[in-house]
Amino acid sequence: MMWVVWRQQRSIVVAFFAAAVVFVIWLIVTGQHEQSLWNQYLAAPCKGRLSSITRDVNYCAALEAKVSVSGAHNDDVATVIGAIYAPLLGLILGVNAVAREIEQKTNRLAWTQSGSRSKWLRSKYLTGVTTIVVICTTLCLVLSWWVRASHDAARIVPKAFPISGFVEIGYGVFCFVLAVAVGLLIRRAGWSLAVCIILFAGVFLSFADQVRPHLVTPSVMTVQGDQMEAGSSSGFYSSGGTPSNSWQLNQGFVPVTTKGIPSQALIGKSERAMGVCEEARVQGSYCSHHLHLRTVAIYIANGQYWTLQLLEGAFYVGLAALLAGISFLGIRRIRA
Repeated sequence: MMWVVWRQQRSIVVAFFAAAVVFVIWLIVTGQHEQSLWNQYLAAPCKGRLSSITRDVNYCAALEAKVSVSGAHNDDVATVIGAIYAPLLGLILGVNAVAREIEQKTNRLAWTQSGSRSKWLRSKYLTGVTTIVVICTTLCLVLSWWVRASHDAARIVPKAFPISGFVEIGYGVFCFVLAVAVGLLIRRAGWSLAVCIILFAGVFLSFADQVRPHLVTPSVMTVQGDQMEAGSSSGFYSSGGTPSNSWQLNQGFVPVTTKGIPSQALIGKSERAMGVCEEARVQGSYCSHHLHLRTVAIYIANGQYWTLQLLEGAFYVGLAALLAGISFLGIRRIRA
């Protein structure tokens, strides 16, 4: 039965595999180009900032401009394609595996043979999940390298996080299982795909915005200044602020006596007090001193990256396992 399932999905697999090959080649070419520019910028005489030597100013300024704009268009394209590749692969494979078969009534032949419905569904899962893992593993490795080479963003920030590790495989597996479950319920390929896209988008955006920032304990630091520093592995950053490659969650004023992680309400209250003071056209430094406030930044350090990847991946895989169990129970109630 595994061979039959493979024959039914091989055209989709071949198409996505070919797209992955083209995408990987493009990532390697653009990544090497941006990495080369960054290596030049971080080396002498610029050393990641405009040189103080007069004869090097124009050269470093031109090189800095190239570094800043070289990937302006390519980075966004790569980020979008990288983020949607695995979910789209999972959705299309899942819809084709069950919803299309039920819609075209080709499932009846398999269900009237010696194999049970559970065995038929198990073959679908094994083939689909294996395909997703095999194709996406290599793609994730290349994307992780590209995130470092392009310096588009730190790997832990929301823009790069979905494509900088292996959590994308979890997205793909979850989307496949979701499409199978929805396909068993709706039994129409087109409607199943539309519903799954909406459901996954809702889960993905909600988790990234409401859950991920709370998976680990953030750090707090007093902001000392805001001065352009050398280029880092994630681009330009400011000295006196959050560490390079970290994910800044919030920044604002709090009382100098505040201990631990300040609440949003406390930051908002302090910001309003500063606003009232500055409306009197008083310098901000006087207001912060007079009100006994200090500027703090709340962030998640780069060292928490793999913990976030593991926890988010476990969430999607666990949710997929739950949906798979429901699907095995539900398939017994479907009329052939």
